[in-house]
Amino acid sequence: MKIFICVNDLQGIEKESYDPAKIINKEALNQEVLGIFFYSHSVNDLAEKTKSSIWLSFAKEKNIPIYACTNSLTSRNLLKKISPTVEITGLGQLIEGVLYSKKTIVIGSI
Repeated sequence: MKIFICVNDLQGIEKESYDPAKIINKEALNQEVLGIFFYSHSVNDLAEKTKSSIWLSFAKEKNIPIYACTNSLTSRNLLKKISPTVEITGLGQLIEGVLYSKKTIVIGSI
């Protein structure tokens, strides 16, 4: 089954529990994940060096593309703080991910 993940907010996750494998439903990790889309407040985590490296290592290991919403980044003045390995894109990528996947997992509220 193909799965797409939209991450909205990760503020409630404690530092000790900050592990993408724990944050994402374990059932999803046994499926084909088409991508992880960072939206809204979650883009702050991609701008923070430590958290970003955790996500990027995880994505590289699992061969999952990481996307970040350009409007979410721009409104927080974070565009220049994002790793070049993250694809900065619009909401069309989110819609495409939802349409091409069998299931969409949403993490955090907007």
